[in-house]
Amino acid sequence: MRKADTNDELANPYQTAVEILRLVQRDYRRAIEQLDNVSLYLGQREAATGKHLRTALEALEKNAAERNGSLIVADGQRSGCNSVMTSGETLAVPTLEVYCLGRFQVRVGCIKIDQWHSTKAKSLLKYLVGQRGHPVAKDILMEALWPGWEPSLANNNLKAAARALRQALGAAHGSNGDFAWILCQDGNYMINPAVDLWLDVDEFEHHWQTAKRLEKQGEIAEAIKEHQTAESLYKGDYMEDNLYEEWTTLRREAVKDTYLAILGRLADYSMKQDDYEGCIVYCQKILTKDPCREDAYQRLMCCHSRLGQRSRAINWYRLCERTMKAELEVSPDARTVGLYTKLLSGEHI
Repeated sequence: MRKADTNDELANPYQTAVEILRLVQRDYRRAIEQLDNVSLYLGQREAATGKHLRTALEALEKNAAERNGSLIVADGQRSGCNSVMTSGETLAVPTLEVYCLGRFQVRVGCIKIDQWHSTKAKSLLKYLVGQRGHPVAKDILMEALWPGWEPSLANNNLKAAARALRQALGAAHGSNGDFAWILCQDGNYMINPAVDLWLDVDEFEHHWQTAKRLEKQGEIAEAIKEHQTAESLYKGDYMEDNLYEEWTTLRREAVKDTYLAILGRLADYSMKQDDYEGCIVYCQKILTKDPCREDAYQRLMCCHSRLGQRSRAINWYRLCERTMKAELEVSPDARTVGLYTKLLSGEHI
């Protein structure tokens, strides 16, 4: 056999393999194109189906509202949706849940708003919810959110922020601007009263007031449950994202005072129930917010002493002494010093 023939025979299998690979590549591209077409078709069908479902749901909600005025409640929501007439149509207005204690969070129904395209829209909502639904004059809002700005510019910014806020809430709700979330009447802005507005700070204060009423009635066990519920709602200071905004300061300090009072009640109750570990936890929370609260140090010293942890009790006194001198330039009071003296002598306190 000639050498050239041998080379041709060796080349043929490679050429065949290359042709097969090219065919596979071509078929693969065709398959991709077909899959893209199918995906596009399914996406269109999904959008159309979603639209039909929304239309059907709105019709059902309208029917239910007209027949018996009842609210349609979705599983997992805090409460139901209100039916509100807007432009001749009945729209379901879901709950607007706003969390002001700790990190600011907003939920429209079950939808959490994670991204704010306008920080001033977010600030506007914070200010409005802080007024508990009462109307706020535009001049007050302009001064609070754009202090020192020329009035005409501040007014334009306020209008833009209100528009952005309506869009953010409407997008989460899916109402596409059909419902007026933020009203402006006679130069005053407010959250639409038709919205079922829920605020964690209002819920917190409600449980605090209920607990105080139950205490007066002598229902201590029930009062403690209310205190515990209120304490669990406190995830952080009021509007803690806006620590340096003057319009948040007074409310923040008032709510913090309430929180400290609740912790004090729970700490005292825990001690009376010989729940020293529980009392220690509450006292540590008190000191996190107010490191100069001597009553918390006194409880901590007593609890650790009764748990047989004398050294821990002594350490708490020393921390108290250092903190009082550093923060207030004073020494611990006579009762705190007396407890410390007993600890040094080996007595239980």
